[in-house]
Amino acid sequence: MTLARAVTCPSCGGSIEVRAAGYTVTLACRYCGSVLDVAHEDVRLITAYKRANANFAIELGTRGTLFDVEWEAIGALRRRSPGAIWQEYLLFNPYAGYRWLVVADGEWQFGTMLLDRPDGAGASIEWRGKTYQLDDDATVETTTVLGEFYWRVSRGDRVQCATFACGSSFLSREAATDEVTWTHLVPVDRRQVEEAFAVRQRYKPRAGLKAIPDGFFKAPGTGENDLPMMFLMALGALLMIGIVQDLMSRPHLCANNRFDVVVGAATATHKIGTIEVTRPWQFVTIQADSNDFSNRWVDLDYSLVNRRTQQSIDAYGIVEYYTGTDSDGRWTEGSHHGETQFAGVPRGSYDVYVDTGSHGWPTDPPANATDPDHPWSAPDSISMWFNACTGGHSWGMFWIFAILLFGAPCLILWRRHRD
Repeated sequence: MTLARAVTCPSCGGSIEVRAAGYTVTLACRYCGSVLDVAHEDVRLITAYKRANANFAIELGTRGTLFDVEWEAIGALRRRSPGAIWQEYLLFNPYAGYRWLVVADGEWQFGTMLLDRPDGAGASIEWRGKTYQLDDDATVETTTVLGEFYWRVSRGDRVQCATFACGSSFLSREAATDEVTWTHLVPVDRRQVEEAFAVRQRYKPRAGLKAIPDGFFKAPGTGENDLPMMFLMALGALLMIGIVQDLMSRPHLCANNRFDVVVGAATATHKIGTIEVTRPWQFVTIQADSNDFSNRWVDLDYSLVNRRTQQSIDAYGIVEYYTGTDSDGRWTEGSHHGETQFAGVPRGSYDVYVDTGSHGWPTDPPANATDPDHPWSAPDSISMWFNACTGGHSWGMFWIFAILLFGAPCLILWRRHRD
């Protein structure tokens, strides 16, 4: 092997070995991930990354013997196409030159750059007496760079890659803006690679996933029809959850009543009625509606009193509505409707009570008059209608399920739009 040259990373100060000194043009720092141009003596900094992403199956600097030649892994790439992801390792031997080691879907391929180009064009080409048929043609993006390379490479580089197959042998053509390169890929026994380079299994692309013809696996949601199917499945599951929630909320047994609440008066207790919870556990929903009022609020303290045990289940509600004007114009806040829900009420017969108290904003009106010019008029009051029913939906849980079901396809859709 040739003597290595040491350089200092301008970004983090780490000492890095250039193993293929005199050949390497680009070097990615293994400590901070910075991409360096080592073709210049001053080691010019090209791009600095916040952290290195070195979770590759083969550690750089590892040496192993394949095809009776000792190779050293000096560079590593993660790459992806619309339907596949994989890892590539640049191997170097000072006498044999460069080779590629590619791993995808648990399978390994050994790549040699071609000096004699294939003949033909289109879907069929000829090379050294064999016919290769077009297997895949897609845009390939480099997502991670680590180590040193004999050309200028960086994260985000894209090339058009066409793969031609002849049995288990492949020809790969990569077309960039200024050049076209060909690589011959042959399969390598997995155990032989793992023994030679001490492969770290946890970082290797996993086998057993859905494969496409070139042996690379499809990431979930990257197939042509995957995303629409994911949205349809999520929608179907959400509809099923809604139907199950509705069925579990039945039957709906209700009690209702109407009361007048005097603004500024003491808290009063009213009985809405009696309801029967027939399931072992059930929601109870109480809806409160009022007449038209402004700048008032009504405090509602509900109690479900079990007629057999006299135990009480309590909850709080409020109906409030405010209006006014400011520098931006007229504004309103609140609603004349309120809803309170009890979760997990056990089976039994319940008397439903409500303690009501109302106040004005910013101060209560006169205690016994709505109009100062007519002190004999009735006190200011708010009419309230109550409807208490067994059943109801937990909308918070419903929307949590919606976020979980649609989160993955929405993320994939966002990444496609970004790319």
